[in-house]
Amino acid sequence: MLTVTHNGKVYANWEAADLIRADVPQAAIGAAAKAAAEGEITRLANGWRAEVASASPGKLMEWLFKGQIAADPASADPAELALLDREAAARGLDRAALLAEITAKAAAYRRIALLIGALEAETKAAIAAVPDGAADIETQVNTALGTAKAQAEAAFAEAAALINGGS
Repeated sequence: MLTVTHNGKVYANWEAADLIRADVPQAAIGAAAKAAAEGEITRLANGWRAEVASASPGKLMEWLFKGQIAADPASADPAELALLDREAAARGLDRAALLAEITAKAAAYRRIALLIGALEAETKAAIAAVPDGAADIETQVNTALGTAKAQAEAAFAEAAALINGGS
């Protein structure tokens, strides 16, 4: 459903075919379709980000700190390493195993977060590149959105076990 203003008249929530029958120019319809698609990809990307960041802010900070320690344990504060040793023991692990788990999860979070940004930018660029007057603009826009959704779903499926499987 598109909203277009043409010749001072607002056509709210109209189908593209109905807008064409109402003599709204294809360029105006195309611009509205692109604007709606850009809003949709922003909404999708924010939803994907929320899915990744479903933990509390405090938990996310904990994982940020753990990732920093795991990246350079030799420079870590001994008191912080002692706390990680306590966690490792409670999980039936040693420090090296816990640090390896932290490193793997941090990498999964990083990759999915970066992928979301890339998909959002690529999809918006693909949508912007479609000429407003293209007769098949809805198909082109929907293809761009569909590609982004498919890539995101595949990436989430790949990362879900690691990201959501631990605490």
